[in-house]
Amino acid sequence: MRTGEPSFDRVFGMGNWAYWEHNPEAGAVRNAFFAALARTTNAPLVAAYDFARFGTVVDVGGNTGPLLAAILQATPGVRGVLFDLPHVVAAAAPVLAEAGVADRCAVVGGSFFEPVPSGGDAYLLKHIVHDWDDARAAAILRGCRAAMTPAAVLLLIEQVLPEGLAAGAAALQLARLDLQMLVFTPRGRERTEGEYRALLREAGFELRRVVPTRSPLSILEGVPG
Repeated sequence: MRTGEPSFDRVFGMGNWAYWEHNPEAGAVRNAFFAALARTTNAPLVAAYDFARFGTVVDVGGNTGPLLAAILQATPGVRGVLFDLPHVVAAAAPVLAEAGVADRCAVVGGSFFEPVPSGGDAYLLKHIVHDWDDARAAAILRGCRAAMTPAAVLLLIEQVLPEGLAAGAAALQLARLDLQMLVFTPRGRERTEGEYRALLREAGFELRRVVPTRSPLSILEGVPG
C-alpha cells in the first residue's frame, strides 16, 4: 500500500510469472485454475461474438489455450495461433487435443513484449492488459499493432468498470479487484471504457465497440487507427 509495488514480489523475491516458471508445481496449479475459470466464461464469450468471420485468430498470452480451443471448436473454418511463454504453451497439447482442434492450431512460444506472430485476422488478449500499468500495457498493444494488417481486429477481453463512483456491494467488489491487482501484478489495474479507449488510442487503435457478454467480461473491439 505504501510503495504501490506488488506484494507478491516482496514476499517471493520475484514476479509471479517468474515464480511460476521456476516452480513448475505451482505453475501447474496456476494453469489449472485459469483453465477452470475459463470454462465458466468461454461459452458466453464465444456466443457473444462472431469469430467465424476471421480466417486466423491469434491468442496472445492465451495460457494453455482453453478459450482459443473453444473458439475453434465452435467455428470449424477458423484456424488459430496460441502464443504464450514457452513453458506455458508446453502444456497446451492436451487442451487442444481434447477439443479436437490441434490440427488447426499452431503453438508458438514467446513473450508479448517481443514481436508477436504476424498474419492473423484477429488478435485476442484475455485478461492481459489489466495485469500492467498504462506504459507496459501500451507496449503490449503496440507489439500487436506492429504484427497486424490494416484490416485486422484487436479483441481485448476484460472486466470493464463503470464510469463514476460505485456504491454498496459494487464498491466493495471494485475495492477487492484493486487490492487483488496490487498484490499480484506490476501496477496492473481494472479500467473503465474511457480508460481503455485512451489506452488503445495511445497504442495506435480506435475502440470501435464494447460487446457485453453473459459473464462479468466484455469484448472490446479495436481497429488500427
